[in-house]
Amino acid sequence: MLALAKLTLRSPYHAATVVGLLAVLAVFIPSLVPAASFGVVFGATCMILSCILVGLIILTQGTVSGLQAIGVAIAGITLVGWITIGRPELGLWTALVQWTPIILLAQTLRSSNSLALTLLLGLALGALGIAAQYLVWTDLEREWLTLAMQRMEQVQPLDEQAVERNLQLVRLFVLALVATAYLLFIVIVLIARYLQAGLAESKGFGSEFRALSLGKPAAAAALVLMLASFWVQQAWLSSLVFMIVLAFMFQGIAVVHAKLAPRRQSGVWLGLFYALLLIFPQVVALTAITGMIDNWIVFRRGPTTDNDENKQD
Repeated sequence: MLALAKLTLRSPYHAATVVGLLAVLAVFIPSLVPAASFGVVFGATCMILSCILVGLIILTQGTVSGLQAIGVAIAGITLVGWITIGRPELGLWTALVQWTPIILLAQTLRSSNSLALTLLLGLALGALGIAAQYLVWTDLEREWLTLAMQRMEQVQPLDEQAVERNLQLVRLFVLALVATAYLLFIVIVLIARYLQAGLAESKGFGSEFRALSLGKPAAAAALVLMLASFWVQQAWLSSLVFMIVLAFMFQGIAVVHAKLAPRRQSGVWLGLFYALLLIFPQVVALTAITGMIDNWIVFRRGPTTDNDENKQD
């Protein structure tokens, strides 16, 4: 990964070429590969790599360089989409959905040098996405569900009652996608930051992450929203709470890293922790609760953490 990062940062030409090639492969390879599952995995990998590299370019060289690479990628996707399937608008839509959050998050991290602010901005973007779904794309789920049922049943007219029965499930799925996208974009920016430190042969990312603290105001607001979700049974609120849990999960992970770092065989314990985090949702919830409580009962003691906490206050 570091080798790919070094190649990308060698010059603006290399950056635009690598990001553009990965973006084109991510969009078009899944439809060309006979094995659908392999195509999806390969396309998703290329998409994530292109986003990581865009974030790295912005963190190291600034937004202008990142936009130059994205511009070439958009042109490539537009050209290939126009020639192959007659869909030149694919380039613009890919840029809006895939790279806009990365640009905003990476530039925020570059300007503020604050992981906490970056995570909170991601929450704000996710909340805007949820609001847009309810205020702008009000019939998005109905259109998707109707199209899917038409393709499966191949009958007309479509049973409206069947659409209504499945509409709530589709709405919950779409809202879950927003929360999942938040997780993905934050992880991408963190990897870009890690690569930035790796290229500089610096260990600053480790100490920066271990000191992550979202602050008492954010934790208090999160508690209010979480409590409200028990009484207000709304899908949009549940999705927002899910993103909040993910945000404080990162702070909980930082606590675990800070506590395990001085120990012997810390890598083994961290590997076990991440395995449990991936397997058991209860561990995710417990980690998020730990991160939330850490804003009042500081589990990490030391000058770095104390100073960071004071900044948050």
